[in-house]
Amino acid sequence: MRNNSLVSFAGRFRGIASRVAALLLLAALLSVPAGSPALADNSGSCGGKDLLLQLRKNDPFRYGAIIDDASKVANGYSIFWKIEKPGVEPSWLLGTMHSSDERVLKLPAEFHDAFDSIDTLVLELKEIANPNTIALELLKHPELTMLPPQKNLDQILPPEETAQIAAGLAKRGVPITSVLRMRPWFIYMTLLACTAQQNANGQYVLDRQLAVDAEKNGVDIEGLETPLEQFQAMADLSDELTMKGLLEAFKLPYNMNDITETLVGLYVTGNSGLMKAFVEGLSDDKTIDITFMKRIVSDRNELMAKRILPYIEKGNVMMAVGALHLPGDHGVVELLRKQGYTLTPVN
Repeated sequence: MRNNSLVSFAGRFRGIASRVAALLLLAALLSVPAGSPALADNSGSCGGKDLLLQLRKNDPFRYGAIIDDASKVANGYSIFWKIEKPGVEPSWLLGTMHSSDERVLKLPAEFHDAFDSIDTLVLELKEIANPNTIALELLKHPELTMLPPQKNLDQILPPEETAQIAAGLAKRGVPITSVLRMRPWFIYMTLLACTAQQNANGQYVLDRQLAVDAEKNGVDIEGLETPLEQFQAMADLSDELTMKGLLEAFKLPYNMNDITETLVGLYVTGNSGLMKAFVEGLSDDKTIDITFMKRIVSDRNELMAKRILPYIEKGNVMMAVGALHLPGDHGVVELLRKQGYTLTPVN
């Protein structure tokens, strides 16, 4: 990144960073279309730059604000929790990163000790072990991913915006003709080329690797959501909001791999509060962020915390969901405490 780009780093980051980060996490979980172009090495790393470190160097004030916000996030100091209740065998809660980066897959010994003792693994999606079933579900509901009949992107956008999107996609090896019928949120999927290649190379994201390991151990696998529910959450975001984000993303002096690298760096510290603050704190458009975070994170937290109860009432369960679902006043940790459980950070 050149110095003149860094001068305007903070300003150009605003407005899209939090939305792209959240979209990245969810879209990576939902699987990238197999035909997407891909760039990845064999280490599992996508080769991006840590944007938070760049921010610390070039905009200490905004960096300090993010650190301060992170310190105020409830339950933001761990991604691994023990769940206890009198008369019930303990269970566990793991915040995952939907990435196959080797640093993410290297979980601590305390996790493995717990994982080896569980009877049931409960993921966001039971189907993550077989992504083909997720793709088939998506094909059944084209209205979630495709624009209405007789409408193409170049028909609903001004010519200059169509040209911007075409140029941005071309830099990534994606012809605009291949996405003209797609809704904006689904076009984001084409930007996750590294994730696509990692899956093609057998480098599973953490959630899928957990499912594979559980199957080998004879552990039951359950899901808290259906593929359709997750697709619907994305589709509920307005095309106007996601199109605005897509246009802004193409103007930024970095790419999706940089955002991924930043989140991976935060994840391995176990500081979910800083992940949350990073996702939320770099945007000045709080109205959009509130809308986005409510539908993609908070609403789903409520659903997950409700649906996990029958499982943890039996004990010996590991619940593994995206790390951003754990912290905060409306995070899964706090919601389970309100149900009478004691949650204690591990490691």
